[in-house]
Amino acid sequence: MEKYHFYLLKKEDPSIVKKIFKSNKKTDIISESKKYIKSKFKELNKAESIYELILLKYQKVSFDENQPIKMVFGPIKISITFFKITDRLSIKENKDDKRNNHLFLTKNFLENNNKKPIILKYLKAITEIASKNKLEKRLLAPKTIDQIKIKN
Repeated sequence: MEKYHFYLLKKEDPSIVKKIFKSNKKTDIISESKKYIKSKFKELNKAESIYELILLKYQKVSFDENQPIKMVFGPIKISITFFKITDRLSIKENKDDKRNNHLFLTKNFLENNNKKPIILKYLKAITEIASKNKLEKRLLAPKTIDQIKIKN
């Protein structure tokens, strides 16, 4: 599975999610996405106010099941980074965004859903829910995949 997944979605209707690119290198995915944005929105003046971009980074983390205080809840972490489209149709990371920015795939989830297409379906749902700011917000609460309910 690729390490980075880039999604484009409408701000007014975050249920419309479109995967733009996936890659193992962040620089490649950013440069390809810039080309895509410039070709797709040539005539659109206000793309920055209508659309937003979300980058999901899929990575393994060190995980100890027997740790007394659990801060890391799974062997795989999905980091969520929000990007915005500038008025010159470029892509810039939105550093002012205060939404939750990570989620863990638990060992139990990975054992039950061993198929890549199912996990990719979850990545799309994570993107939609993250844009609506519906992921867990409490400080020490577990931020796991169990809070995502996927539509069939």
